[in-house]
Amino acid sequence: MNPRFAQPEDKPAVYIYGTGLSGARIVEKILLGLEEEGVPAKIFEAKQGSPENMAKQAADRSPVGVGVGVDEDREFVVLHHRDLPEKTPLFILGPGPLEETPLRNLGANAARLVKGNPMILADGSDGKPDAFCPIKFSREQLEQLVKEAIAKIDGLAKSHQRAH
Repeated sequence: MNPRFAQPEDKPAVYIYGTGLSGARIVEKILLGLEEEGVPAKIFEAKQGSPENMAKQAADRSPVGVGVGVDEDREFVVLHHRDLPEKTPLFILGPGPLEETPLRNLGANAARLVKGNPMILADGSDGKPDAFCPIKFSREQLEQLVKEAIAKIDGLAKSHQRAH
């Protein structure tokens, strides 16, 4: 598949742009999380690009404003929203070996972002850095960051609706 601009008749879906998707092990796990939350996805094979850039492009073109960028070869995944700056994705996994649970949770979080439901956050109780963030934050700090991001997205969406 080739990434193209979303057409108005496109059905609501989270867009997933990725490189190296021939095996698609990572995408399969992300799709499980989306499916569990009842939100469809559309997958596009990209020829090249960083996961951050692909995620932002996917979010900008998705009818629901949520996108995921996947580099299967480097095991690197990014979740983005159209209203966030390109260099500020919501969640990052990798690079490196990725386990099933964080990938499913990322898919579920993409769906929850669409539905406006609370995010799934790793609790860090094992002493390891949070699976979604390359910088170690406390659970309270992560919850606050996610609440702020959702509030900003809601505010932008409401101002966009009033303008049109």
